[in-house]
Amino acid sequence: MPAHVQERWFARLWLLKPIVFAVLSLFWLVSGVVGLARLDAAADILVSHGLSPTLALAMVLAGSVADIAVGVAVLVRSFAHLALVAMIAITLLYLVGATVFAPDLWLDPLGAIIKAVPALCLVLVALAILEER
Repeated sequence: MPAHVQERWFARLWLLKPIVFAVLSLFWLVSGVVGLARLDAAADILVSHGLSPTLALAMVLAGSVADIAVGVAVLVRSFAHLALVAMIAITLLYLVGATVFAPDLWLDPLGAIIKAVPALCLVLVALAILEER
């Protein structure tokens, strides 16, 4: 019997599942570590858009810690669903924050904010393939 389209989709996605979760984890971990490593530079971007230095530093610090937390949590099976939902919430929060506080970042030549949209789509794919049964 030939495989139907759903069997082919399942087989392809099953093989990609570990890659999807590894990429998401690495993406969030690196994002958090870079934020911590470049704390002042990241805060300066927010300060240049009118936020107080203390608030900007606190926002970058909180965002970096949150990024690292979900990057680790998505690799733990019992926390993966919660981590993926948190990734969606955090990404939407970043997008809204960028729109409110630094709308010019949407036009950044390197597309830092625009890249959050496909990352969000990958999180949705991970949610769709998370269940084992």
